[in-house]
Amino acid sequence: MQTSFRFLILKALIYSGFVFLSFGLFNAQVIEGRRYRKLSEQNRIRLIPLEAPRGRVFDKNGHLLATNRPSYDVVATPEDVTPEVFSRLSKLLKMPEKKVRERMSGPREYPFAPVIIQEDISRDLVFQIEQYRPELPGVEIRVSFLRYYPYGETASHIIGYIGKIGPDEYQKLQRDRYGLNSFVGRFGIEKIFDERLRGWRGGRQIEVNAYGQLMKVLSQKDPEHGQDLHLTLDLDFQQRVMQLIEGKRASVAVLNLKTDGLIVLASSPAFDPNVFVNPGLGEARLEFLKDPESPLLDRGVSSAYPPGSVFKLVTALAALQTGKINPQTRFFCPGYFQLKSGSRPYHCWKEGGHGSLNLYQAIERSCNVYFYNLGARLSPEEISQYARELGLGERMQLETSNIAPGLVPDAAWKRTKYHDKWYQGETLSFAIGQSYLLTSPIQVLRLVSIIAKDGLMVEPHLLEEENASPAAKQHVAINEENLKTIKRAMLQVVQSDYGTGQFARLSFEKMAAKTGTAQVPPRKAHSWMSGFFPYQNPEVAFVVFVEHGGPGGLTSAHIVKKMFEIWRDMNAQKVA
Repeated sequence: MQTSFRFLILKALIYSGFVFLSFGLFNAQVIEGRRYRKLSEQNRIRLIPLEAPRGRVFDKNGHLLATNRPSYDVVATPEDVTPEVFSRLSKLLKMPEKKVRERMSGPREYPFAPVIIQEDISRDLVFQIEQYRPELPGVEIRVSFLRYYPYGETASHIIGYIGKIGPDEYQKLQRDRYGLNSFVGRFGIEKIFDERLRGWRGGRQIEVNAYGQLMKVLSQKDPEHGQDLHLTLDLDFQQRVMQLIEGKRASVAVLNLKTDGLIVLASSPAFDPNVFVNPGLGEARLEFLKDPESPLLDRGVSSAYPPGSVFKLVTALAALQTGKINPQTRFFCPGYFQLKSGSRPYHCWKEGGHGSLNLYQAIERSCNVYFYNLGARLSPEEISQYARELGLGERMQLETSNIAPGLVPDAAWKRTKYHDKWYQGETLSFAIGQSYLLTSPIQVLRLVSIIAKDGLMVEPHLLEEENASPAAKQHVAINEENLKTIKRAMLQVVQSDYGTGQFARLSFEKMAAKTGTAQVPPRKAHSWMSGFFPYQNPEVAFVVFVEHGGPGGLTSAHIVKKMFEIWRDMNAQKVA
């Protein structure tokens, strides 16, 4: 009886087990079947995004300024990784195990998406990891594209650099163009034309086995390559100019007057943009950011300085346009100027003075006293009007980052800024390019370019396609005869034995220019020289600026002379 009872209990338990098992199977296959099938498909079928190669950047002669090189990256799919992988990978990569785990648990775009453990590893390490692949489930080597700048510091301020996308940026941007590990333009051409340089992401749908290993490719959409850009720069000339200003805080720009395309835009010191892309160069990036020489600063475009005597060209045009003088109007320079008897003197740079001068001689010798006399006849508004007419005091539409607008002051500006009136002595300083006035070298380049082109407005550009369809040019509101007067005076600056720019004189062609020595006490003055070449039928305009470089007629003039000797030699080689 007892045995029969036990048998019945056992039988009941077995039946109950079958009932529960049947219910479980029914629940798994019928009630939850769709969900489990979906999870199974997600585990079996995976999507691999394919980043688009970024568009390349070329100079006018087809030299590559920015391109892409292959990068071998160690990636892992956390769902496929087994516990022993962490220590093995740590030893292979010489990376703390804690860091491996941190990267493994980093953010991902979707489930089963691989995470990057280490980027841009060496080929030797690639072979090592491939050798140990059977012991590293979930880990693989993937090839991506890393931005590469073949010429390093040359034109680095123009090309700029790219950087990893931030989490906030990623949330706002298109998923078919940007991923969690995408790069975006941060500076220069890379930033301005990021949309054009960036392509469209593709993707590959694959089937994997239980170990996460590829079984077959189910479908693939190839990425679309970003658009290439061609610049107006001449790389060879740019490199030679960079050598001329090496070791200085300086900027040089050269403009093709036929097309308004910049063939040189150099700033020193410069930086290697590769350090902002290469993941292993974090310390080098920090050094650039901390460097007191500010190598990331584009001194030609992003900084504004007092222009000194280069600005006398503007003051002269303002006086001619308003009828306050004509080219033969003379003033006597005893070495100083006084607004009224007994007032403090404003000194000329030449002790003892220049004597009696007309406008041509005053520009040729850069006589301060002559321009103090003009300042006494002109209002600050009249000087400002023609400064703005010639493109000063406004942000240029140039295809690069952080363009300084400069500053052209007047009485209304001073009232707003300092709640004070404008004094006549300030107009005298304004007339010789000092006071509150600030300009960037690229603005001074545009100023002399307008003069060289007899008043046609100039808009410097860097993109070659702009040369193909130049826009119709406006004429500035300045009499062409007055512009020709200034051009003749600029010729004397270089060609006359009294000219402040005579050290730039060339044996093979005539040049027109204006020097400038901008006072910035207590430090050494800034050095300027800007002009056009050759004098007859000018081909290029130029500006040379050396921060705290001393007299423009010495430091900048010597650079200008060497630059055009290089220009001559390069052109001779092209002809040959």
